[in-house]
Amino acid sequence: MAQEYDKITKYLFSDYATEISQFVLGISDVEVIDNIDTEQQIVIGQRTDSVKRMRVNNSEVILHIELQLRDSTHTPMWARNATYQGHLIGKHQIPVYSNVIYFHPNAGRNDTGLYQYSSHGYEYTLRYKVIRLIDIDGQAVLEMQAPGLLPFTPLMKPPAGMEISQWVQECVNTVYATPVDQQARGDLLCAISLFGSIVHDVQLFKRIISEELMQESKYYQLLRDEFIAQGLEQGVAQGLEQGTRETTIKNTLALLKDKFAADAVNGLIPVLQRITDLQQLEQLHLAAAQVQSLDAFKLMLD
Repeated sequence: MAQEYDKITKYLFSDYATEISQFVLGISDVEVIDNIDTEQQIVIGQRTDSVKRMRVNNSEVILHIELQLRDSTHTPMWARNATYQGHLIGKHQIPVYSNVIYFHPNAGRNDTGLYQYSSHGYEYTLRYKVIRLIDIDGQAVLEMQAPGLLPFTPLMKPPAGMEISQWVQECVNTVYATPVDQQARGDLLCAISLFGSIVHDVQLFKRIISEELMQESKYYQLLRDEFIAQGLEQGVAQGLEQGTRETTIKNTLALLKDKFAADAVNGLIPVLQRITDLQQLEQLHLAAAQVQSLDAFKLMLD
């Protein structure tokens, strides 16, 4: 399912390149010159997520955006960034503005965006911008009237004291009120449902978003084609539900591993995978964020 998040995000970055670039850079004088084909940016088996040639304040640069649902596990993010930046600078020989966007609220908390050393006359400094969506004022983004940013708002910080269901409703209402054509609105609704369900109950989005309108989205068609290609001819709705189920289990395990020993948490994987009821899994996911002991969580499973 993580590949689907990547693909939809890249579509958004293509459709709304200027406003997303302005948001990431924090600069209004931005012009997208060209999209660099990341399929060809192969570096030791790794591929960057989004790379564009930009003109920023009359200077030509490379904008690199790396998307992370959670923390980088096998290789530290600074090491991955060193690989990406080194390759891009060597190939294009212009400055690289590198950014990492963390989707999940628990991700990126320990990423400082800095790696450096200085010894025996040798120095090296690597810096990149860390963007944790949960740290961003979501209401301020809604008021920006930038359609390309709306799919990410449910993952941002809601106004103080606002219930999650109310916040999700406000984010979706803003998409409905945005002055775009019907297909673009369907694209945004499909994306906001996909990204929002990383953290929030998928039923929230099912209740307030028109399925018919989403079906007109090219993003919806892309997801449907992906599931069909994987042999899930029974339909995109069932495929999306299965993907949501797998994502909910992964998110639940990630929350538990933040609190308890990983080996003990891994012992629960077979039990969680046997649960087919999506609503039950979503309730367990919410409980994982609040439970005080692993034994208490096991009781909920029983």
